[in-house]
Amino acid sequence: MKISVNQARPLVEKGIAVLTQLPKWIPSDLATDAPLLGNGDLGAVVGGDGAKQVFYLGKNDFWAQVHLAESWEQRSERLLHKEGRRSGTRIVAAGWLEVEVPQLKGCTYHAEQDPYLGEVRGIYQKGEAAACYTSVICAEQNTLIVEVENTGSVVLNLHFSTMPGVYDTAEIYGYGDGVREDTVWVEYPAEPYHLPGRRWVYTSVTADVPTRYESTRMIRKGGYFDLEPGQKGHILLTMLSDLDSPDAKEEAHRLCAASRTGWKDLWGAHRKWWEQFWCKSIVETGNDILDSFYYASLYILASATRAGKVPPGLFGPWITTDRSKWTGSYTLNYNYQSPFFCLYSSNRQELITSYLEPLLDIVPVGRLYAREKFHRPGICLPVEIGPWGTVCSSIFHHQKTNAAYCCCNIFMHYFSTRDKEWGRKAYPFVREVADFWEADLLWEPEQNRYSVVGDSLHEEYWRDTGEKNNTHGLGLVRMVMKGILQMSLELGLDEEKREKWQHILDHLAAFPVFERNGQKVFRFNEDNYAWRDRANGSSIKFIYPFNCIGLESEPELLEIARNTVVQKDIFDNGNAFCEYTVMCARVGREPQLLYDKLIEQCGLHAMPNKYIWHGGGGIEDANGVPNGINEMMLQSHEDILRIFPVWPKGKDARFTNLRAYGAFLVSSSITNDMVDFVQVESEKGRELTIDLPWEKTLVQVGEDAPYEVGASRLTIPTRAGETIQFRSK
Repeated sequence: MKISVNQARPLVEKGIAVLTQLPKWIPSDLATDAPLLGNGDLGAVVGGDGAKQVFYLGKNDFWAQVHLAESWEQRSERLLHKEGRRSGTRIVAAGWLEVEVPQLKGCTYHAEQDPYLGEVRGIYQKGEAAACYTSVICAEQNTLIVEVENTGSVVLNLHFSTMPGVYDTAEIYGYGDGVREDTVWVEYPAEPYHLPGRRWVYTSVTADVPTRYESTRMIRKGGYFDLEPGQKGHILLTMLSDLDSPDAKEEAHRLCAASRTGWKDLWGAHRKWWEQFWCKSIVETGNDILDSFYYASLYILASATRAGKVPPGLFGPWITTDRSKWTGSYTLNYNYQSPFFCLYSSNRQELITSYLEPLLDIVPVGRLYAREKFHRPGICLPVEIGPWGTVCSSIFHHQKTNAAYCCCNIFMHYFSTRDKEWGRKAYPFVREVADFWEADLLWEPEQNRYSVVGDSLHEEYWRDTGEKNNTHGLGLVRMVMKGILQMSLELGLDEEKREKWQHILDHLAAFPVFERNGQKVFRFNEDNYAWRDRANGSSIKFIYPFNCIGLESEPELLEIARNTVVQKDIFDNGNAFCEYTVMCARVGREPQLLYDKLIEQCGLHAMPNKYIWHGGGGIEDANGVPNGINEMMLQSHEDILRIFPVWPKGKDARFTNLRAYGAFLVSSSITNDMVDFVQVESEKGRELTIDLPWEKTLVQVGEDAPYEVGASRLTIPTRAGETIQFRSK
């Protein structure tokens, strides 16, 4: 269904973040409360005020890699026998740009982070001196544009300067800088010059007004210009890495110099990109707070990741220190995967196609661990990895399931798009995971079952043996075997393996159950502890995102799952917020409670920039609101479309173009507790099964005449590109 700008813009603008106090968490080795800019590769945290505005620059592909000086033999020895925490690859700060205006010292502070336009605006005043800053990182080019308008009645004297690395640190290893043809340039390696594979960034800065450059200054090179009242000036910074261009230094200089006259075109293309992004899907929840954080969260994710670029680590491209917590890694026991779940259901899956690249690159290391550490075929991965086949920490925490967890996003992407080309690219990773678990599962003939052994549910690295049949491991193995069977069949691969995979799926140990507080609930594991007061979502991830239980499950199983979710009660948990609402929605927990708890969490844990942060990680909390809302409005993981399956009474709402399993785009609305219509667009022509929300339904396929249906569930064939309309009779 086509979405117009007039439909999208008023909703998205609810997500504007207004900041009236200077940010406090900057620099930060965690998340930050400052305004954010990004294009999925280059990011900027906007700190300070009009007197000294600092743009802290990070880049998703700028990582220090300690293994570059090692041979494969030396590296293998270290990976297998030296489990030093945070001893490997880590993301580092790329640089910064500072803009100083002495006339504004002591000015008032007002900033707005605008998701619809993808820009940050600042309004600053000190007596007769006043300025308006408007800043963007161009959506389609790594250029930061800082527009400064003199809105006061006195001349403003601007000084801009730049350096690499961490802000306000003069002793930066290995960098070079200079002034060239009205631009300031900086080059900066993340590792020593001679090491092959080291990352470089090249920065070029200029201005579009007459500027006096500082060619002889030892550090903080930059320039000066003046702005008369009513005048605007633009500072333009381009940053590229050696991955962006074969000659990134020359290309950064060329693009930056061209931006002096071409910045309007860049800005126009930037706004067009964001306009098109917001028209991919929309929702309206009936609550301004939820709408606000829905779109603010999508803005954060769209600013953090982009197709064809290195995917973001824990804190996205907003890196303000060389020592981010947990190395800023791809943390595989949930953090790397969970930020992006809502992008599939929100019909923005193209943003995260590069999610797959680090997984394919790490396969040789995964084989090394599987063979030498566990004596198994296939792959097994530690908790923290980085890009290009690197490892951040060689620690497993006795969790053998990290590689399996990575398959969540592969299955979500494939089953919601049915993109066979992408599926064939992803399939080898899934096959490596399946090979490991096929060999690692314990067959118990007396019980006619396969069991998961030697794996820990939590990060319990002090345990020697793990627990038998913990729900986390059982859920992941079920997910992997079910998923690879479907992919194998649809892609025409590994026919000879399907019988074995099906046997594992049919004979995998059941989720263990016990009685607690007078109710049957799922145990944490079969042979050790049944329950823990320590709260997080690991023990119920088999519900979601592993998709083992849903509204189609057997009633008794569904009741046990619902009891377990209720007794866990982890709405306000540091590691669970990004997934817990969906866990509850998948088992039909009280809709009004879920709705109210999402609103509550926005109030409890949102920073002024609308970045929700519980402290358990980084950008994954941006998944919490949009994915929770999407699943309350539409569920499809069981290949059955359910329209507003877990939606509170008395809340009018609508959604347009949410993506469902089977490659369907679905639109609907609800008014006075009655669904108004359902429209389904079929991308791949697959069979459609839908639970109809009316006793009698009119079905119209394309331009054909409508026909009446009296059933509550309907299964019909579709053709690619076909639209099916459903309305009450």
